[in-house]
Amino acid sequence: MRRRIVLTAFVLIAAAFAGAQTAAAAKSSAEPDAAKIAKIRELINLIGTPRIAVEMMKTQAAAIKKVLPFPPAAQDDFEKDFLASIKVDDLVDLIVPIYARHLSEADVDGMLAFYRGPVGRRIIKALPEITAESQRAGQEWGQAVGMRVGRRIGEKVERGDYGPTSPSRQDSTPEKH
Repeated sequence: MRRRIVLTAFVLIAAAFAGAQTAAAAKSSAEPDAAKIAKIRELINLIGTPRIAVEMMKTQAAAIKKVLPFPPAAQDDFEKDFLASIKVDDLVDLIVPIYARHLSEADVDGMLAFYRGPVGRRIIKALPEITAESQRAGQEWGQAVGMRVGRRIGEKVERGDYGPTSPSRQDSTPEKH
């Protein structure tokens, strides 16, 4: 059951990335000017978004490979190929238009000034660890929620609240925790 959940989550993540790429490909009629785009790229790189995204993808790939229904060597190949397929510039290209739609050039200038300053530099330095700890906390929280909900649904299935279990599905009924 856990493998199905993780595989479903992986498919949803992949679909979200594919949808983001499709949306980014559809350019808006009001293209921001080159100076604003350059500043946004500088901001994205200054705050470490690409580096943090790659670290998150490494963590996700390692978790996903463990639950794929493949032999260990294929799981390792998945992780290696997945990580090799990450092109940071592609990510930056996807998010630049998002920043451009939501922030004025003056906003970007202000953010650059802030992140170049002492407080901004401290935030940039702490952000990778804050992100990693937050991701771990979120995973633990999500697993706990999933387990509670899974137990409740499993109890309902055992009580027959959903009707009789079909013979082909009886073997796949989740174990009681």
